[in-house]
Amino acid sequence: MKKLGAFFRLVRWPNLLITALMMCLVYHNLTGMISTVGFTLLVISMVLIVAGGYVINDIFDMDIDEINKPDKIIVGKIFSETQSNFIYWSLTIIGLACALVSSVMTFGKSFLTIFSCMVLLACILYSYSNGYKKKLVIGNVIVSLSVAFAVFLPWLFVMLYMMKEDMLVENYDVLMHISLRLVLIYTAFAFLMTMIREIVKDMQDVEGDGRFHCRTIPVVWGMKTAQIIVIALSFLTCFGVSIASDYLYKEFGFSITSYMLKASYLLLLGFGIAGNTYSVVNDKSKSTVKTYHIQSIAMKIIMLIGVISMFFIK
Repeated sequence: MKKLGAFFRLVRWPNLLITALMMCLVYHNLTGMISTVGFTLLVISMVLIVAGGYVINDIFDMDIDEINKPDKIIVGKIFSETQSNFIYWSLTIIGLACALVSSVMTFGKSFLTIFSCMVLLACILYSYSNGYKKKLVIGNVIVSLSVAFAVFLPWLFVMLYMMKEDMLVENYDVLMHISLRLVLIYTAFAFLMTMIREIVKDMQDVEGDGRFHCRTIPVVWGMKTAQIIVIALSFLTCFGVSIASDYLYKEFGFSITSYMLKASYLLLLGFGIAGNTYSVVNDKSKSTVKTYHIQSIAMKIIMLIGVISMFFIK
């Protein structure tokens, strides 16, 4: 039972649930499609591949985690490195198998596009853990693009399906003018929110990252610069969310969706901007790890509010 609980913590099950929910809401509420076995397998594939990405990340971060979170270590304590590698490869291979079956079932001989995307995602997540996460900015961008891709993928899946079934012409206006705009709004939101959260997590882990020569923003440019970047990205996100929420209300009448996005906007003002601005102005660049942990959780809640707001798009 202890190992089962550790497994779910290892794969970050709340993040996986958010990923699955995000994909399903995009598919059903933003494209208006009905569930199919092919899409269900695609969601399972994404969840398993992302879970594998979390596992391989912890394998490569064993030494760093001894410093950053010694009380939360799973790889090397509850699961050996060999067992963890077995879990990683099992999750990734099963995930890719689900992607292959989903692609063949849905697209037949034209299965390569979606399947190749999933193979590329698995390779990127491995490469990120193996080295890119230690490179300045690149690691943050890779993670942010991966999360944003999970938002965009269901729309791409639907578009390719309609092209195969010669349904694109009759659904062109809905798919390309309405659904695409909605998907791009949420894709940009997911990218920016993940970017902010990744920098906050880097600030939280600065001690261990610095000791093992990870070239994260706080390590290379300093904590104060990292806080200023978080403030700037938060302002950019707030500005974008403000425009998007008004657009969704005035253009489509999505009032509840608009209110939820504005709620995420207010939370971001508080946790992303006010908190870091106070630290910069008062020269408290070395805020406690607990402070950054709270900020990281706040960013996840803001992301969840944004995801759930899709439920009210009809």
